[in-house]
Amino acid sequence: MRLSHAGIPACLLVAITGIAPGAMPAPGHQAATGQKPSIGVAIPYSVGRALPDRAAGWTRSPQIQMYSPSDLWEYIDGAAEQYLTYGVQDVAAARYTHTSGTVVGVDIYRMADSVNAFGIYRQELSPKARPVAIGVEGRAGSSSLKFWSGSFYVKLTASPAGGRRTELEALAGAIAKGLGEPGGMPAQVTWFPAAGLVPDSLKFVPADALGQSVFSNAFEAKYENPREPSTALVVPFNSEQQAVAALARYEAFLAKATGGTKVASPGNGGFSATDSFHGFILAVRAGSRLVISLGASDDRAALATLTEIVKRLPSAPAVPPRKEGSS
Repeated sequence: MRLSHAGIPACLLVAITGIAPGAMPAPGHQAATGQKPSIGVAIPYSVGRALPDRAAGWTRSPQIQMYSPSDLWEYIDGAAEQYLTYGVQDVAAARYTHTSGTVVGVDIYRMADSVNAFGIYRQELSPKARPVAIGVEGRAGSSSLKFWSGSFYVKLTASPAGGRRTELEALAGAIAKGLGEPGGMPAQVTWFPAAGLVPDSLKFVPADALGQSVFSNAFEAKYENPREPSTALVVPFNSEQQAVAALARYEAFLAKATGGTKVASPGNGGFSATDSFHGFILAVRAGSRLVISLGASDDRAALATLTEIVKRLPSAPAVPPRKEGSS
């Protein structure tokens, strides 16, 4: 990631990079030394403020490693693809040492927006971790802490010896403060009724929801069911015409194995079908969105859930921008 600092005021250079103007590496320095830059002026937030030198008994190592989407695989090879799907913009990584001797690695993932930050956080959420009041939402385990705030997803991971949770929470709180106002949960969360909702099951699926290439930017939630939880899904489109075409394509896909039955409501109607993997499926269109239930115990339960969701949908959806090449 080549960094340019031309035209940046000296005081801003020091604030952003922690390096005096005269000490800035010359072009090609990174390639010659093999070292990554400490930080880049291209980053639209102050990593130095979010990763303080010292906080609550913690001291940061001098270097902050920066990664872009093009070289993220160098840092998290096996998981890079998932982060790219959720629109990662860059990553700042640093190490902290506590006065107690505990060492913690801190990663700040700047995502495309707050919805994607919520999405990757929920994707990696451990049901065994306990809630912590940091950022919009956070969870702490025996040796790790994760939270999301605004368009940022933050992970703190202690050395194998672990560390006291209060120590991790203090450092996480200092980092969250440096990231600015946390914002709140995505508005789409309110589409799903709370009755019977499985805790922490609401997620954002940026691409290929239900294995369908045209189902992107979807929100899904799990609901209590006699056997396994059922799934409710809302998929937005840019127009009613796109939603109509997507519904027809999904119906044709399911009809190859199961056939289907037309339904007139809720919303603009759709179809029901039974699949060997998902069980009972009810899929309808509500304007430019598809609303789908999978695995409900019977058609009445599916109908009740979708009817309530359709009631909660705003009339004019704000559709997130689709990735290049998506339908």
